[in-house]
Amino acid sequence: MGEAGAGYASHAEIRYTNCKVPASHLIHLEGQGFMLAQQRLGPGRIHHCMRWIGICERALDLMCSRAVARQVSSTEVLADKQTIQYWIAECRTEIDAARLLVLHTAYKIENEGSKAAKQEISSIKFYVAHVLQQVLDKAIQVHGALGMTDNLILSWWYRHERGARIYDGPDEVHKTVVAKAVLKQYYPSKS
Repeated sequence: MGEAGAGYASHAEIRYTNCKVPASHLIHLEGQGFMLAQQRLGPGRIHHCMRWIGICERALDLMCSRAVARQVSSTEVLADKQTIQYWIAECRTEIDAARLLVLHTAYKIENEGSKAAKQEISSIKFYVAHVLQQVLDKAIQVHGALGMTDNLILSWWYRHERGARIYDGPDEVHKTVVAKAVLKQYYPSKS
């Protein structure tokens, strides 16, 4: 996901061939690796969401600074335009809602464990990734052509954070988890 010569901000692939791990080096019982990986995902997704909220805050800051500085006429700045005001209001509200949803999820993980917070973890994964894309898109739009250049961090975030809707499970998988949890209460109970 990086650009040539830029250090490639990405993950590496490692192939193990005929690799043997002594039993004394296992971190859990044999065959429990997937379960351990799943336990890491909840807190890991919280971490991603906190980072995305931070990016959203910075993008909103850049958007607002541009809106009040960019003259559109001798008497008006971009921030005077109703559409820009709507975008700023929507971004502020969506960021705040995302932050509260993440805090609620972290609270539930801390008090009830990751398994009990499965629905909340899936919710924040797709919701905060969506908010991130919306805020970045509006911030780029407010900056016009400048927003698409590498003179600002916005286009880099837009390119690199698009993966947020894919890694750690695509949004569609997480939406299915939430939908199944919600629908479960509507099916007649089987006695």
